[in-house]
Amino acid sequence: MKKTSFFYFTLFVICITAISCKKEKEAEPAPLVVNTGMFKIGQNYGGGVVFYVDETGMHGLVVDTTNQIGLKAWCIGVPTTTNATSIALGYGDDNSEMIVNTSGSGNYAAFECENLVLNGHDDWFLPSKQELNLLYTQKAAGMINGLDADFYWSSSETSSTGAWSQSFMNGANSSAHKSGNYGVCAVRAF
Repeated sequence: MKKTSFFYFTLFVICITAISCKKEKEAEPAPLVVNTGMFKIGQNYGGGVVFYVDETGMHGLVVDTTNQIGLKAWCIGVPTTTNATSIALGYGDDNSEMIVNTSGSGNYAAFECENLVLNGHDDWFLPSKQELNLLYTQKAAGMINGLDADFYWSSSETSSTGAWSQSFMNGANSSAHKSGNYGVCAVRAF
C-alpha cells in the first residue's frame, strides 16, 4: 500500500511541477515585433499609395495619385487590335506591354505609364479593368485621395476601336473609343 501511495504522490508532484512550469512560460512577455511586413490600403509606399494588398499582406499595387500623366488617348493614330484583352487583377502590366509592343512609342496612355519614372520607380503600367475598378472602390471608400478626372482608362481592350474605361464619379464601366482623352492613373506592383 505504501508503494502505491508513494507512486501517486510522486506522480502528483510531477504533474504540479509541469503545470507550474507551463504557467511560468505562458506568463513570459511576447517578443516585441517591430515590423510585420504588412501593408495597408492608403499607406504611402513604393512610390505611390497602396490600393490593393494580397492575402499574404506582403504584395500589392500602388497608384500614382499626383496625376503625372494627365488626360491621354488610349492609342495614337488609327486604332488597332493589340490583344490586350485581359480584365483580371494582375494583368495590367501584361496588357500595357502588349499595347506598347503593338503601337510603338507615342503620347498615349499605356506608353506614358510604361515610360514613367517617379519616386525612384520605373515599372509603372496602365491598370487592367479589375485593377481600375478596385482602385475606384478604394477611392469611393475614402481610402485614396487625388485622381480627379471623371473617367479613367484601363489597359483592357474591348475591340479594335474600344477599351474599358471607368467613371470615377459613379463607378460605371463602359467601352469607350480609344481616341478619347481620359484620365490615366499609373500603377505598379510591389
